[in-house]
Parts: sequence; C-alpha cells; structure tokens
Amino acid sequence: MSRHQFDQIDDLGKTLFCDDPALRLEHVLMNLETAGGTVTLGHAGHMPAALFEFRRALGVGHFGYVPPKGASPDGIPEEPQIEGAVLFGMRRLPPDLCDLYSIPGWELHEIPDEQPKLERHFGYTYSRLELRTPDGEIYSRTWVPHDPEWTAAARHDGYVACLCGVELGIRAPYAMTDGQHTPRMRHASFRRGCAWVLSIGGLVAYADHR
Repeated sequence: MSRHQFDQIDDLGKTLFCDDPALRLEHVLMNLETAGGTVTLGHAGHMPAALFEFRRALGVGHFGYVPPKGASPDGIPEEPQIEGAVLFGMRRLPPDLCDLYSIPGWELHEIPDEQPKLERHFGYTYSRLELRTPDGEIYSRTWVPHDPEWTAAARHDGYVACLCGVELGIRAPYAMTDGQHTPRMRHASFRRGCAWVLSIGGLVAYADHR
C-alpha cells in the first residue's frame, strides 16, 4: 500500500472467512433479524468476514493496544468509536462469543480500487471496503487485496460478518513480520479484544460495486 493510499483509509483491514484459524468462529450461530423476529441460519462456517482494526483509538500505538497498567476489563476506558457504533445498533462482542446477529441498517460496500501498475507488475487488484451506518455515513474505510472467492461468497450470502475494534489480530507486535505473526497469535489478539469489551460486530448487508 502506498503512503497516499494509507492516508486515504480510516482503519487497518482484512478479509477472510469465519472458519479462518485467526478467528475460529465456525461454530458461532448466525442470527438474522427479520420483521417476524430473529431467525437462526446456522453456524458461521465459511461465512465471509471483514475486519476493521482501529488505527487511532484510546491506548492504541503503532503496534497495538496497551491497556492501562493494572486495569481489569471493567476498568478499561470507553472507546468513543465503539460507543458511537453501539448507539447506531452495533453489538458488543463478548468474551464467550457464541452468536452473531444481523445489524439492521448497516451496510458493507465493496468498491473497486484498481491500481494499474500493481496489477501489471504483481497480478492483483484491490477493493475499498466502506462500512456504513444506517444513515448512510461512512463509519470506517479500509483497503484490501481483492479476493474473488470472498466476493463471490459475500454476493451469495448477502451478508458479511463485520468485526471492528482495537485488537483484531491485524497489527503484528513490534519488530515482527507478517510471516512471523501466526494465526494462533492473531486469534489471541482477537479474543483479547473481546475480553476487554473493545470489539463490536455482527452480520451486515453486503453491497457489491464491482
């Protein structure tokens, strides 16, 4: 990602599937909110997921979140970005995450962000993901390599599991490369964010602009 592109995004992002070792959400139940009530669709399995890890948040430095010394989960300061999203219907992800609910009104838009030089030299293209609130405002934007399999799954399901927070396993610890940052370590970061009640998410309607 170029410096210009990095400046155009709000948060760090990643697309993967719920059964990825970094998430391990394949046994989580998916619940769709309908006019007639909540309908359980089954386990998340190979459900597409989009991660938005806050670049700027209370306690977040270049290499992740540093909780206040000696703080318990109950003593972690509130994060305004999370509290604002909750007011618009987003759900907090608990430490014992076993259900994901649809978030009415929220939408995830995948928009082509073609980079001819990158496609010509490396053979891949990119997408801009915009997570939008029920009033149409952009809550978060990120930039990810385009994954045709992920996009096809999102089109088919019509929903994506969107997860936002200060610790989702995207940032590698200090002086560690992406290759050294194992799925097990990423999963530990994701669970830590849930334990600190600093993660939100749910099933969000998908809008394809490709």
